[in-house]
Amino acid sequence: MENHPLLVNVLPHLANRIKNYFTSISRLDILAQVDNLRIKELCNCGEPSCGSFYFSHYIENENENEDELEGFAFEGIGTIEVIEGKIVFVEIFPSNYGYEIRSILKKYSISY
Repeated sequence: MENHPLLVNVLPHLANRIKNYFTSISRLDILAQVDNLRIKELCNCGEPSCGSFYFSHYIENENENEDELEGFAFEGIGTIEVIEGKIVFVEIFPSNYGYEIRSILKKYSISY
């Protein structure tokens, strides 16, 4: 069993927003993943108000899947990246909301 926390347990409000978003654009294939997403690590940009995080471990210069990348603009707060049909990254733009998300994730010992 993985020790990485589930998104729905750590950030239930954000998880619901993501589910509602994918429901609204009829991407049920992606929606079905949300309840099982485990947060692996924070974005390593160092910006204290960046709330971005990964569901898979980040590997720099991993461009081999670029053709399989789908980006979704998410409610004006960031983007969601999907590679080969799997949600891999949620970008939360630097903001008060981003700072709040980052602070919560750090309480769960999620780092970069």
